[in-house]
Amino acid sequence: MSLDDIRNEIDAIDAQLLNLLSQRADLVHEVGLIKKKEGLQIYAPDREDALLRKLVKMNQGRLPDKSIRAIYREIMSAALALEEDLKIAYLGPEGTWTH
Repeated sequence: MSLDDIRNEIDAIDAQLLNLLSQRADLVHEVGLIKKKEGLQIYAPDREDALLRKLVKMNQGRLPDKSIRAIYREIMSAALALEEDLKIAYLGPEGTWTH
């Protein structure tokens, strides 16, 4: 297999990953709507920990467990931003450098 062939396969996998991440984001958005409707807490650290443990246990590829955790923490962080409104904190009165 040539370098170009391998890169083309990687590009195809990246397109699939992006599609799957978009599908995941749609589902996460639905979860957020349900949580808000039912008055549930948006961030669920126990769920996050359980998911990370499950994914590490399932990992049989070349990526080390540490990398799997880092990748999924980033995915979950992006998902959390979809579930809850972004809150921005600042110091000082409006119009100052710390605002």
